[in-house]
Amino acid sequence: MSGSTFSSQRVYKKSSPNSKLTLYLASRDLIVSDAKIDKLQGVLLVDPEYLQQKRVYGQITLTFRYGREDEEVMGLKFCNEAIMCVSQLYPPYSGPDHHEVVTPLQDALVKRLGSNAYAFTMEITPLAPPSVQLVPAKEYTGAPIGTSYDVRAYVADRPEDKLHQKSTVRMGIRVIQRTTKPPLPFLTMYSVPTSTMIPSRIQINKPRFSFATNEILEDEENIGPQAAIEKPFILSDGRVGLEARLDRAIYAHGDSITVHVNVNNNSSKSVRRIKVFVVQHVDVCMFSNGKFKNVVALVSSQEGCPIGPGSSLKKCYTLKPIKGSSKNWIALEDSYTKAGATLASTIICPGNGPEDRNVFAIYVSYYVKVKLIISTIGGDVSLKLPFTLTHTNTDPDLVGFPSPVREISKPLRKMEDINEYPDKYDCNQTKNKESKLTTIQEKEKRSKITDVDLIEHCDEEDST
Repeated sequence: MSGSTFSSQRVYKKSSPNSKLTLYLASRDLIVSDAKIDKLQGVLLVDPEYLQQKRVYGQITLTFRYGREDEEVMGLKFCNEAIMCVSQLYPPYSGPDHHEVVTPLQDALVKRLGSNAYAFTMEITPLAPPSVQLVPAKEYTGAPIGTSYDVRAYVADRPEDKLHQKSTVRMGIRVIQRTTKPPLPFLTMYSVPTSTMIPSRIQINKPRFSFATNEILEDEENIGPQAAIEKPFILSDGRVGLEARLDRAIYAHGDSITVHVNVNNNSSKSVRRIKVFVVQHVDVCMFSNGKFKNVVALVSSQEGCPIGPGSSLKKCYTLKPIKGSSKNWIALEDSYTKAGATLASTIICPGNGPEDRNVFAIYVSYYVKVKLIISTIGGDVSLKLPFTLTHTNTDPDLVGFPSPVREISKPLRKMEDINEYPDKYDCNQTKNKESKLTTIQEKEKRSKITDVDLIEHCDEEDST
């Protein structure tokens, strides 16, 4: 196997309680993008003496829990399960129309584990709802609430037979929706076209969202959300104008959000305070009243206030969405561990009609709300800027997930600068870089040796 050409890769392993079945998975994350979903590929190691004439089946199960486990009484269950896929893993199905492609990693595992190891591939519909975990406001330590998945391999005569815990291996997996472009800001009766706030250089270099590479590129098709509003008053003349924009439309987990705010007060009122906050909107499709909001970042500022009649203010605010205490249920990433879960990524409905809504789905969206507090019965002026929250390719839990943000390339040096400042651009720097590059290439050659020893044992509870 030392001659293999693919790089080292993590492998997940779990065995049944009686150690007669062992499951190996190359990845536990299935990415949904453009009406397509990744296939679940792995290797099954069996004990033929224990199986005798029985078979081993594999199934992917969707578990939707919509209530607390500690409140289940008298046989009442706040949980539904749906089998998304069932296939025969052992003996391998060899029908005339069956053509299974074995990956290099599966082939390496089969060669290492021996003749009792069998590669398999399972696939579910791309309409499967993404994995989301709901956390109640009150302290809760029971089974995860929300949408979760697991793959099960079990010994049975028929696929519909009851599963026996001793001869069943179960491993949790996730379904993750790839980054999508956020919707346009919602228009109201007071909305006006954006004008002076966006600099001309930003209008020229508008970023474009590429669904093929999942990156933000420089183009004129899409920019960060921006909106403007002017509110009149019944008992006084003039209007208060509010204009706001975000620096980009897609953010990764852990990124800070910069909000540019421009206030023009052409009324007789005064602006006493400016509030900028990030809202997570959760929509549980199973219930008609399953919609709630959580504030995940907040800035309340009186700097530059009050903004009197005829005055204006331009200011930037920085917010960072994080998990915090909330009076409602908050949506988090479906994590393999109970600790360290982050806010759920943006999940949208694939269609616009009510028939496109999946009953087991939990849709999550985010927006920034800018709110002006007006004095003397003036009420408030507010607008919303939707954005997308997603993962980057540096996330160690996601294998091969593309980054939504592309680093800006550095400008090339001009020949005039090199001739004018020869000491600054010394040729020895180039030689040092070449020597470092040679060292890196040697390391890459050594890392291309097949390494299936990087196996992570998955010790999970029976509950999903």
